[in-house]
Amino acid sequence: MNEADRKDEGLFRRFLREHVAPYWLLQAEIFVCVAVQVVLELVDPLILRAVIDRAIGDGDMELLGWLVALLLGTLVFRVAFRIVSTWLYSYGGLRVLFDFRRRAYERVQSLSPYYLRGERYGDVLARLTSDVDVLQRAAVYTVVQSVQHVLVILGIWTVLLVLDARLAGVLALVYPVLALGLWLLNRHLRVESDAARDSVGKLYDFLEERLGAVRLIQEYRRERAQAKRFVGVSRPWIRSNLRLSIFASMQVSLADVMLAIAPIVVFLFGGARVLEGTLSIGTLIAFYTLAARLHRPVSLLIDVNIELQTARSALRRVYHLIDLEPWIRELPDATAPERIAGRLDFDDVDFRWESAQILHSITTSIAPGERIAVVGSSGSGKSTLAALAARFLDPTRGGVKLDGLDLRRWRLADLRRTIGVVPQEAQLFHDSLRANLLLAAPHATDAELRDVLESMQLGAFLAGLPEGLETQVGEAGLRLSGGERQRLALARALLANPRVLILDEATSALDPRTERMVLDALEKRLAGRTLVMIAHRLTSVQSCDRILVLSEGKLVESGTHDALYARGGTYRELYDEQLRRGP
Repeated sequence: MNEADRKDEGLFRRFLREHVAPYWLLQAEIFVCVAVQVVLELVDPLILRAVIDRAIGDGDMELLGWLVALLLGTLVFRVAFRIVSTWLYSYGGLRVLFDFRRRAYERVQSLSPYYLRGERYGDVLARLTSDVDVLQRAAVYTVVQSVQHVLVILGIWTVLLVLDARLAGVLALVYPVLALGLWLLNRHLRVESDAARDSVGKLYDFLEERLGAVRLIQEYRRERAQAKRFVGVSRPWIRSNLRLSIFASMQVSLADVMLAIAPIVVFLFGGARVLEGTLSIGTLIAFYTLAARLHRPVSLLIDVNIELQTARSALRRVYHLIDLEPWIRELPDATAPERIAGRLDFDDVDFRWESAQILHSITTSIAPGERIAVVGSSGSGKSTLAALAARFLDPTRGGVKLDGLDLRRWRLADLRRTIGVVPQEAQLFHDSLRANLLLAAPHATDAELRDVLESMQLGAFLAGLPEGLETQVGEAGLRLSGGERQRLALARALLANPRVLILDEATSALDPRTERMVLDALEKRLAGRTLVMIAHRLTSVQSCDRILVLSEGKLVESGTHDALYARGGTYRELYDEQLRRGP
């Protein structure tokens, strides 16, 4: 067994231990039902032998009636137990996979949004949906069915050995050849299963990205080209699934051929024994009936094997997601100050992203209630500074403190309540205005929602909507304009009532007049709270208490607008450049 096979077996054991074992009582009930069903499947050939050798052979009509009734009874009970066991393992499998998918989803939710920026969303979506669906069939069908089929095979072989050991030995010669063929084909199944699951992830990724860029595709008239690319992305999926089907078919065909030979062997050697007088016709019929019944469980076990090869690829992909280590972790002894003022301190902070140094030795303090602006050219590190302040990233050197306590020592729930961030791209769910606002304050009243919307200059907008707060905003809020989305995001942040609010280009889609009105309303509602504004439009930050100027990841200037402009440094260059360009 190679290293990959050992790892896959370890994953299966882990899956059974972590997700199947907790439902051991349900598994025990399933096992009892399956065991009874197997016993009932083994009884009727023996009853059939008694019908032929004793009832018919002796001409006993009364015994014939009893035996026929017994056959009917075993049939009824076998069907009943099959229905019960099917319901039990379907329910159990769905519960197991629900827990597994929930665990994977919770892990994705715990990852830093900056980590997810480097991932293919479609592939992550495929792992949470398509891959878990593959595992669902394995959990619902494969595990229980394989136990049932193994029990049936063992039971049949036990009875065959009891009926006639010599004939059973001849029949057994077929199976080593079958096992060798299956083993050789399994290697190809594993390779194609891996390729099939990877191609599904790429296909999901392509569709997710293109569906979000329909306008861009139409704008540049690339519909036909993208349709061709879709065909190209789909080909590996089609190719790997075709190969998977071929190798699966080869396994099934091999089993059919080998198992078709088995009855011929039984009649050839068994018939000779009957003619010799060393075997009764009833025993031969019973033996043949049981030998023929081996075909179904063996064939189904081969189907189970095919399912397992696909499931192991899916299991590996989902566990890779589950085992990702979150960048942002909460320490076991994490805490939070009893009273929160909102003071931020950056103490010699560096941040490196892969091989690039983004921030260099940033040291500054922001007092409670202070209104701070962070400005600089594109790529100077402004958004990274905001991400560090909200602890969506951790510095590679130095520390960020809130009220004297390093952010890495804060309880994450308390930190998220204390610091609010509104990014430039307002993130909205495909839901109502009310639902998007209540995300920040689940118990807010409609009056509070309308009040905060009014303060963000959305009162007239809301009044003009026939459905009011129940209006659907569309996928990613695309039924709203850019400015409406940004003001809705600002209103939501105000409902959360943080002690520190960071605006990362959160008013960039507003015209200067509306921006000024929104900022004035923010300052009134945030009186006594800390406000950090990242902005490119320098005219919107002139009234801030202090302006921090970043250049190439370094804090090069700090002061009021008048002081910085009079100094004639980087800030003045940026300001004059914007004045030359005009609004």
